[in-house]
Amino acid sequence: MSSERDAMIGSLKNTVIPELRGKGFKGSFSHFYRKTEERADLLMFQFSMWGGVLYIEISKCSPEGHTDVSGKFRPPNKMKVYYIGDPSGWHRYRIGDGGKDMFEFNEVNTDQVVLQIKESLEEADEWWASYPDWWKNNPSF
Repeated sequence: MSSERDAMIGSLKNTVIPELRGKGFKGSFSHFYRKTEERADLLMFQFSMWGGVLYIEISKCSPEGHTDVSGKFRPPNKMKVYYIGDPSGWHRYRIGDGGKDMFEFNEVNTDQVVLQIKESLEEADEWWASYPDWWKNNPSF
């Protein structure tokens, strides 16, 4: 790993992950889930292979879990954002800094970037609450 990525992970673990835990999320870096009565909220941190860019991708599924396109069922604690999808769509969303859908960082600005990420968690909460419960329309997935 690069030193800038290590710095970003350290800042996430010190600032954003405790915030997620406070909102009821479980899991380990870089995949998290929160189970409610209505759904399971999913969140994933993904770094660009070219460095300096972090994506936060979110999704949701049934509170019981999800059967992916390969036919494998996973309960919420084993779900990953990238497993979500079916023939009708992928049902995923990227949150980001001011609509850019990404967070750009370097070794020295990670503390400022995590503050932007914390603000973007509100965008994620709004998406989880408003995006249709797609699995109700297609119970085979």
